[in-house]
Amino acid sequence: MKIIAHRGASQYAQENSFEAFHIALTHPIAGIEFDVHFINEQAVVMHDESMVRTHNIGLTLADLTPELINEHLIPTLEQVLNLINNECISNIEVKSVDDNELFTQHLLDIQQRGLINSDTVLSSFNHRLLDAYQKAGLNTQYGGLIAHLPKDLAQYAVSGEFDIVAIDKDMVTPELVADAHRLDKQVWVYTVNDIEVAQRLAQWKVDAIFSNDTLIMR
Repeated sequence: MKIIAHRGASQYAQENSFEAFHIALTHPIAGIEFDVHFINEQAVVMHDESMVRTHNIGLTLADLTPELINEHLIPTLEQVLNLINNECISNIEVKSVDDNELFTQHLLDIQQRGLINSDTVLSSFNHRLLDAYQKAGLNTQYGGLIAHLPKDLAQYAVSGEFDIVAIDKDMVTPELVADAHRLDKQVWVYTVNDIEVAQRLAQWKVDAIFSNDTLIMR
C-alpha cells in the first residue's frame, strides 16, 4: 500500500508549504498530494480560499498579488512540481478555477516541459474539471474524489474514465475496494493518520492512503 504525503509532510510543517514538501521528500513515501487554486492567472498551492487558518492573515485568494505570494512564501504549482522534480508521484488536487481554459493551457504548457507526466495524478471533487482536462489531452492519471459511498460502488470511476477511486476513510468498504479492482481501478483513501486504520485498509487491499504523518505509516 502506497503512502501519499497529504499536503506534504503536514504533521511536521505547515501544510502545502515549501518546508512540508522538502520534508516529505526525505520520508519513505510514494507521492505528495497538494491543493491548487487557479485565480487571477495564478496557480497557487493552498487548501483554503483564505489565509486565516493557515497564516492568521485576513487575506483571500482574490487578494493575492505576485508580491504577496512571494512575501508569504505561498508556493505556485510550477514551483512545487520543480521541487518534486519527478522524484515521486505528484497528486495535484484542483480546488477552484476562475478561468479553466487558461488553467488548462497552463497545465498543457507544464506537461510539455515534462513536469506533468503519465505518473502524475490530477484529482478533484469537481469531476467536470477532470473531464475538461481529459478532453484537452492531459496525459495523467485521474482521481475522482468523493466523500460518500456510491450505491453503484466504483462504477462512477468507469463513467468518468478515472483511474483512481479517491474516497474518505469513513466511507470506504471492502466491497468498494473489491469492485474497484474488478473494474481495474485503484482505491486511494484520505486522510489516514491512525496506524490501526491503515493496517485495516491494507488488509482490504487499498492501493494507497493519504496521510499527514508520513513517518508513522512507514
